[in-house]
Amino acid sequence: MNNNINVWIAKSRMSKKEVAKRLGVSHIVLSRWINGHSMPSLINAMKLARILDCKVDDLYKLEDE
Repeated sequence: MNNNINVWIAKSRMSKKEVAKRLGVSHIVLSRWINGHSMPSLINAMKLARILDCKVDDLYKLEDE
């Protein structure tokens, strides 16, 4: 699964630290999601999409798409 989290953070004009703070996670956790080392829970993915004003589908794509 590929992610576009960095793209949506850039579009939001927020810093990664600000996004992490609003989400209630450390910037290290957010960085791990961005780099594909781990994935957020469904609840955190939905919160992240809300913060970035997009859909969860915008943040993640299956590799075969």
